[in-house]
Amino acid sequence: MKKFFLLRNHAVDTSASPEEILKYRAMVILEMEKMGASPQEIQLLRTETILNSIRNKRKPEDVAWAILQ
Repeated sequence: MKKFFLLRNHAVDTSASPEEILKYRAMVILEMEKMGASPQEIQLLRTETILNSIRNKRKPEDVAWAILQ
């Protein structure tokens, strides 16, 4: 089973350009600010969250809402 997940993880494309990451982060922060996020809440946004969201084609609005919940 462990071997299955190791092989599966290597098949996932995790490459996102630094420009993509910065653009997506800015969009999520903008949405968080629209929802009334405090600076402490905005600090909860991590690079891993951005990468997973880009990979899974999540909308920035949905990511912002999930972080604020």
